[in-house]
Amino acid sequence: MRGHRVLGLALAGLLTIGVLAVIIIPRTRPAPHGNRTTVRALVSSEKQPFFSDPDVVAALDRAGYRLEITSAGSREIATTRDLTGFDLAFPADAPQADHIRRDRGISASYMPFFTPMAIATFAPIAELLTAAGVSSREGDHYLFDMRRYLDLVAADTRWSQLPGNNVYRTDKSLLISSTDVRTSNSAALYLAIASYVSNGGNVVTDPGAAERITDRLAPLFLKQGYLDASSQEPFDDFLTIGIGKTPMVMVYEAQFRAHALARDGSLTNDMVLMYPSPTIYAKHTVVPLTSAGDTVGRLLTTDPELQRLAVRHGFRTADAGYGRQYAAERGSGPVPQLVNVIEPPSAEISEQMIRRIEAQYTKGPG
Repeated sequence: MRGHRVLGLALAGLLTIGVLAVIIIPRTRPAPHGNRTTVRALVSSEKQPFFSDPDVVAALDRAGYRLEITSAGSREIATTRDLTGFDLAFPADAPQADHIRRDRGISASYMPFFTPMAIATFAPIAELLTAAGVSSREGDHYLFDMRRYLDLVAADTRWSQLPGNNVYRTDKSLLISSTDVRTSNSAALYLAIASYVSNGGNVVTDPGAAERITDRLAPLFLKQGYLDASSQEPFDDFLTIGIGKTPMVMVYEAQFRAHALARDGSLTNDMVLMYPSPTIYAKHTVVPLTSAGDTVGRLLTTDPELQRLAVRHGFRTADAGYGRQYAAERGSGPVPQLVNVIEPPSAEISEQMIRRIEAQYTKGPG
């Protein structure tokens, strides 16, 4: 089914050709708002700042559209939310979008932008982990060895047990903070990365293997205690409360980059990114539910101004050159060219693993 997707990574000419495929979507009439068409969009929560940007609102307004945004977790959008009355759904990754397309018999989708998973942390923590053989310095960022990390978690390693630790003296378990895997796409992608590593460097495809691997990985989430439902809350804790509560947190790169490019003072000099090795891209994908939603999906993917505004919000787009240019204008380094990048399991396997962890919440870890 993915072959029918109109991808934001394609060249503009190919995009034009790609949308000539037959698109079967309900022809509803959106509510007019002055001389603009009102489009109801159900989007994953981390895109709320993008759609709230006055420049994004103005660009859509000039194109004749006014968006009414409702935010929710990507898993909720794909599996439990009633999409009646919405013109488009915009989850944070392709598997959720494929789930919606398959359930509703829709052939079209659009990927306006994407972002890799990363770990927001502090330089002293990154250096401590480097000394422990978990991370390594690569220019202005770090790579984070997921195999070594999972071994430490399996051994119930505490921060206080790391050699030479004089920067984070606590007996807390060494864990990456994350969101709730039952609701949040960023946590689901964290699980996808961990499952790939635990499966010997292979995407999990077998249901039996998925159950065994999930049982080993469930403590990554269960041992954290209370978890937020969406990715913005733990990142806000990282920014405001700091190293004491959140020494490292799984985030979308775009969340960190947006603040770096804005130069809004929220990032201190010792805040850095580590990239899991391997990592995975969150491919933000629009599924049009009506003809108006289809038009907005095309606009978000092909309109040069909206694409530039996505870069301002930290996302990666098809125009890597503009991304480098804008980063230089803002006094920020370019995004790294990541090599060790994997794909997530199928939507069915991902859902199976999440449901198995969900069932263990009633029993607790271990």
